[in-house]
Amino acid sequence: MLAHELETSSDEFKAYLQGLKDDGLPPPKRRLRKIQDYLDEVQLWSNEFVYVHDIETGSFYQQGLQEALSYDLDALTPDFFVRNIHPGDLPRYFEISKALLAFVRAHSADLEPFTSSCHVKYRMRTAEGHYVPVLRKSTPFLKNDEQQVVAYISRCIDISRIDDSNDHQVKWRIFGPKSDHFENFLDEFAGEQSGNNLFTEREMDVLRLLRDGLTSAEIAEKLFISVNTVKTHRKSLMRKAEVDNTVDLLFFAQDHGYL
Repeated sequence: MLAHELETSSDEFKAYLQGLKDDGLPPPKRRLRKIQDYLDEVQLWSNEFVYVHDIETGSFYQQGLQEALSYDLDALTPDFFVRNIHPGDLPRYFEISKALLAFVRAHSADLEPFTSSCHVKYRMRTAEGHYVPVLRKSTPFLKNDEQQVVAYISRCIDISRIDDSNDHQVKWRIFGPKSDHFENFLDEFAGEQSGNNLFTEREMDVLRLLRDGLTSAEIAEKLFISVNTVKTHRKSLMRKAEVDNTVDLLFFAQDHGYL
């Protein structure tokens, strides 16, 4: 039944895209109108939310987050994901997301809605404070006259009702034309990141939380580690940055692109 429902929703979405007509608005406003029209019409289960990423402006638009994860947001911004994806999943999640964006830009002409898609499983925190496994399905949404993807849509499902395993590894799969090329983007990006990163992944987790104003005790609780471990990471961060206080550490991180 689930497969049939997903197939039906895919068919409906394709029909919707085919029915979109230019309305005389400039391209950015026309794109926003189409995004808003889709979000107004989309039908979601109570455990689903959907967001559209406008690649050209960097803006995000969502529907369903309040029903699915209890977040009441005025606007969806990138830092929402930084704050609420599980710290253990965050580095790999962003590697995949950034590699996907590079892949989409390189192969826009070959990508089509639903025929081309990226599925990622990770953990996200609900507004109540507990983590649930989420399956994100991303697909091209809108193209410009040059056949470049200018917006893509991600439909996300809380799968905790069917996934009660202890396998917390971030998993992904790519479907559609050129999908065999994606891993090259992922490997290249991950290699560049590890080669240029002064700090370890866990140190980066601590650094982001320091930027958000959390104390060592709050960081320890958030990352499920001891306060002494947090203090060790903070000392290591400052030693590597060659500074002796948190303020200078954050300035260093911003100046060198870590934050």
